[in-house]
Amino acid sequence: MKKSIFAVIVALAAVSASAAQVIEAVVIRVGDRIVTRTQYEKRLHDAIAEAEQNTPSTEMAAKRAQITKTLVDDLIGEMLIKDRADRLGITITEAEVKDAINRLKQQYNITTDAQFEDSLRTSGITRADMEARLRDTLITNKLFSRELRSREDLPDSELRDRYNREKERYRLPERAHLREIVVLRPEDPLKVDEARQRANDVAAATRQPKSDFAKIASTMSESGTRDQGGDLGEVSRGDLVADLDKAVFNATPGQILGPLETKSAWHIIKVEQRLPSEVPAFESIKDRLRKDASEETFARDYKSYIDNLRKDAFIQIHEEQIPKT
Repeated sequence: MKKSIFAVIVALAAVSASAAQVIEAVVIRVGDRIVTRTQYEKRLHDAIAEAEQNTPSTEMAAKRAQITKTLVDDLIGEMLIKDRADRLGITITEAEVKDAINRLKQQYNITTDAQFEDSLRTSGITRADMEARLRDTLITNKLFSRELRSREDLPDSELRDRYNREKERYRLPERAHLREIVVLRPEDPLKVDEARQRANDVAAATRQPKSDFAKIASTMSESGTRDQGGDLGEVSRGDLVADLDKAVFNATPGQILGPLETKSAWHIIKVEQRLPSEVPAFESIKDRLRKDASEETFARDYKSYIDNLRKDAFIQIHEEQIPKT
């Protein structure tokens, strides 16, 4: 499920203040940056609200506990990153913020500023707060691109080692390439027999010598695949309803099945090709391997990076100021 714009915004880096800016209870201090009790409570509330949108109710208690447990370390990590970015002189221009907002709009099919403002209001966040958080995230991305290994840096040798260790993880199921002709079941019970006979006639036509299944599908099918000559593409075992699935995966290439009756239609299916379960070749999934390896490598490198920053940082955690949940 695609996350809402709310989920994206609240996931951005939290805003921290300098010690000179705030006169209230401090929960965390990292160098000259602090998180107040109010900021901590807001971040906790936003994180839980985002989780509620994307977590089944049966798992929410555990998710809430996890968020509460890791929030302090998350906030410390974010402040360490901001401090490191400041030391390296990393900044973000207004043009970069504007470009990021435009990409966010495109991602969620938002075409006007009014729609974007409505989305922010629905999410309970102001434009200024959103831009501040977005700026923090852009700074973080710039820092990481400079100091952490990117996915483009992963050599093929490392990816091939991963492939050899975990290739069963990428195994493809048994598949079949199909074409279909569909005759829909009429809502009027008096017309059902007529439709059934039409399905039988079409099926008979597809089995005539030199018949062109794709051409017949393009004129007779009542499915959305009609414009593609009935081309359904590849389906995996288990993708189709049980009766169709059983028929397809017991058929031989070139065989025409049906009409097979379901609750809504009659299906005439041509099995163009049968493909066995197999592990794809390294080259065909190299990009996916790179993505998976990159995500795991990044998580590992990120933890090491934050641990190193913590060694030289002044950090105070005021446990007594952390709200009890």
